[in-house]
Amino acid sequence: MLLTTMSCKEMFHNLATDKEKVDIKKEYFRSRATKELKKKTKFPAYVCYEYKIPATQNKYFIFFYAANKFMAEKPDVNSFCELFDNNKRFIIKWGISPYQHCKNSKHIYLPQIHAYPSHFFQRYKERCLKDETLSTNDVICRYFARNGKDFFPIKITNEINNNIEKYGIAGEIGCIVTDGFCFTQSKLEGTPGENRIDDKIDAMLLIYATFISKNEMGKNQYEAIKAGEETALSHLKDFYEKYKNKDFELEK
Repeated sequence: MLLTTMSCKEMFHNLATDKEKVDIKKEYFRSRATKELKKKTKFPAYVCYEYKIPATQNKYFIFFYAANKFMAEKPDVNSFCELFDNNKRFIIKWGISPYQHCKNSKHIYLPQIHAYPSHFFQRYKERCLKDETLSTNDVICRYFARNGKDFFPIKITNEINNNIEKYGIAGEIGCIVTDGFCFTQSKLEGTPGENRIDDKIDAMLLIYATFISKNEMGKNQYEAIKAGEETALSHLKDFYEKYKNKDFELEK
């Protein structure tokens, strides 16, 4: 079972263990979801099913989304897991990405845990969807359906957040998504070495603090985000060009 006392690396392996069962369940629900979506008269539309894995007791929400009636035949499918810290609900997503801790350190696949508190989805509802009739799960499904495939982290500057000093290193990363921009709190987990190159990095935690829509961005803020995106894309292009034929390690 996913627990708040776990490290991010432990959470990652716990959720990775579930992946095959979740994928099987997605296919199990697909025909049922398609039939239900084809009956819908208003779009965008989705159907969502709950699934608890007996072995781990992790609870998943598997949803099928159709932006229009034509997509009802082949809806997008996605899922998320929930975690409670006392009475606070977090939506959990997980993944891996290539990572280099410093210039001369080796490249690895870094496990990541992305945690979304209820506050984040409330802000997304207010600032993007602007529909008070939507339930929390409605909002979550719409967020991941619209933004789940387009996720791009950049370094936050003073032009993007003029209170950046308040958050320090933890507030240095933000994420560009289709509907706007996400402010996050980040934390690297691992064992420090005598020098930075000797640090052993095990995983990264990203907590999504709040959301701002494109329409709410000031001119300077929007331009700073676009500049950050261009810089990050340039670095990413150089990274893949340099390392496209190299194998990375997934830390055990």
